[in-house]
Amino acid sequence: MKKVEDSKNKKTDSKLLFSVVLNLGITSAEIVGGILSHSLALLSDAFHNLNDTLAILISFIANILSKKQDDSKRTYGYKRFEVLAAFVNTLFLMVISVFLFIEGIKNVFNPNIVTGNIMLSVAVVGLVGNLITVFLLFKDSKKNLNIKALFIHILSDTISSVFVIIGAFLIIFKNLYIIDPIFTFIISGYIFFESIPLLKETVNILLQGAPDNIEIQQIKTEIEKLPFIKDVHHIHLWTTDGEDKYLEAHIRLSENFDNENYDLDKCIDTINSILKDKFEINHSTLQFERNRCLEESVQK
Repeated sequence: MKKVEDSKNKKTDSKLLFSVVLNLGITSAEIVGGILSHSLALLSDAFHNLNDTLAILISFIANILSKKQDDSKRTYGYKRFEVLAAFVNTLFLMVISVFLFIEGIKNVFNPNIVTGNIMLSVAVVGLVGNLITVFLLFKDSKKNLNIKALFIHILSDTISSVFVIIGAFLIIFKNLYIIDPIFTFIISGYIFFESIPLLKETVNILLQGAPDNIEIQQIKTEIEKLPFIKDVHHIHLWTTDGEDKYLEAHIRLSENFDNENYDLDKCIDTINSILKDKFEINHSTLQFERNRCLEESVQK
């Protein structure tokens, strides 16, 4: 099983490394093409791609560091490196979006004469490269928050390349130069608002927040259905990386609980089974009590 997991991780690393090289080539082509064609939309796509290249590189490094085993200093391991990478990448993306929007406003009042043919040729190259990267990362983005953040980067860049191509056609055949800053607004706005949910998710994880798809009250209700439990309180729920979920709680045993009728280990197994099957929580720390925390348990 470990060999299969290691093989998958190596494939992910290879995809990320290939994506770095591919996107660096696309970025270089688009920067040169944007300068030669005087296209702000193409330059915005180039800066977006440059950010993507840095994002992929950060993700690649974080993906390697996250595999380090836990130690006496990092008892939860190093998985948070990937969450930090996702947070940093998302912030970069939002800052660049604001910068491009401001530049677009300037260009509305002083539009450049754009060379449509160069803009079109370079944008097509960028689109092909982005589509390849999207294909490489699609599967891993479903299981990994770090790759998900990166996938959104590349997907938004793919969409922006499509807009640049449409804009190039309008410039070539209609001399509609104003379309360049207009599409810059659309691209930067899309990138910014697409980044907001991911920023919220990464911040929530870094703040030890409970996963959005789990309600603590639901956990409390399910566990308190068990006959040997009076109530559950002091519940803390968090995730290290968006996948592994942890829970700790104080559990007050019912008045009729005694060691002859109940096996405490089996009680723990029963609770953990509920946590795993209904809430996908695989790590728990449970403190059993009779009269301790009595006031807190009544309040909660």
